[in-house]
Amino acid sequence: MPDRPELMAIGDSIYNGTRSLTTNAELAALAVPAQVARAFGWDFRTPSYPREILFDLEDLFRSGRFDLDGLKQSVLANAQAWLDQGRWSDEDCFDNISIAQTTIADQAALTYNNSVSKTAGLIDKVRDAEGFDFVGVVPALYEAINASFLLNPSNDPASVFADRTPLEIVAERRPKRLLVNIGINDGIWTICLMATKDQFAPDAIATDMHDLGVRLNDMRQAGRIDRVYLNLLPKPSCVANLMPRVDPGALPRGADYFPEYLGRLGQIGGLSGAEMKALDQGVRDLNRRIADDLTETFGGDGLAFVDAYAMMELHDNKHYRETREHEVWIKDWRINNVPLQRWPHKGGLYGLDNLHPTAVGYAILAQAVCQRIEAVEGLAPVAPIDLAAAFRSDSLLTDVPRRLDISLLLINLVVAFAALARPGA
Repeated sequence: MPDRPELMAIGDSIYNGTRSLTTNAELAALAVPAQVARAFGWDFRTPSYPREILFDLEDLFRSGRFDLDGLKQSVLANAQAWLDQGRWSDEDCFDNISIAQTTIADQAALTYNNSVSKTAGLIDKVRDAEGFDFVGVVPALYEAINASFLLNPSNDPASVFADRTPLEIVAERRPKRLLVNIGINDGIWTICLMATKDQFAPDAIATDMHDLGVRLNDMRQAGRIDRVYLNLLPKPSCVANLMPRVDPGALPRGADYFPEYLGRLGQIGGLSGAEMKALDQGVRDLNRRIADDLTETFGGDGLAFVDAYAMMELHDNKHYRETREHEVWIKDWRINNVPLQRWPHKGGLYGLDNLHPTAVGYAILAQAVCQRIEAVEGLAPVAPIDLAAAFRSDSLLTDVPRRLDISLLLINLVVAFAALARPGA
């Protein structure tokens, strides 16, 4: 196991590379940390998933097998294959140990041992549940398998990593740089999916971020990491799933927000333009609070922020703020932040769930991370990120499913994932 890697990453699904609720080896290789490492020419071990975690949502769409029984049988067969397999990977540890669905506090709590021990019982719950009831168990099973694999890919209870948290694994590996993307599952995910403000608790997020910052600074002072690059929280209104009831032609004259926002999946929830604006401002203020607090915690050294909020705002074509300079055109496709549509081409920054980015969306974030590393360390990428190449690498954008109509099953599945990710869940 190489010591002192150039780069490691921890966080949630945005750094795990998840697209359309799907997590697998192909997508892990397109995740932001992997794109950053390639840009700078650094060795970087991406998670070598032997199979997807529970299901491939895009494959189910293409195959026409997206029905209740088909999903359940797919989940059971996949989970049992994980349980029956011996060693999952030839690697003992990956450089990217970001785990989809996790919260800030999970970085100091989740381990292989406390995740793998849940798997068999959760499989039984899925098998025994009737109708839609099994969907509510799927997110817990998804997280248990994914966390087990990422934190101990040998699947060996005797491994040195078996009872270590993500932060403890980082401390053991002593990377020169640590990329962190976390906090979306502490209440912001539910804003973006369900168009509700009920789960947004800035004080709780700030408290957990402070605790994470203290732990990271302690690791830095102990020589366990040299530098941390932390992504600030995203701008909710820019996410593709938050849309007016009817696709807009343009903003109302003199307005910067639409009159209403619903969760596109299922047309659920509801926020007025004023409420959406207030939530955006709340996240902006929270970002400033986090940055001020952690800058003080680190004593102004060893920590740099990546402004994901500003990056999303820069490419916010949905609200028609994007200038020609920042537009993303690939062939005849204007890639933007509205829900994906096959023809005429619309969207492209987000996958089928309207929440997780495509390879192009991730590439834009990876560019922002690279720019921050270059500004802080004076390092220039040896292979700058190419958005057209990211598009060509994306199997969803290069082969958009013919049918994109959203079924009740998909709505229930995505909402179930949001329920698990709520604070305290």
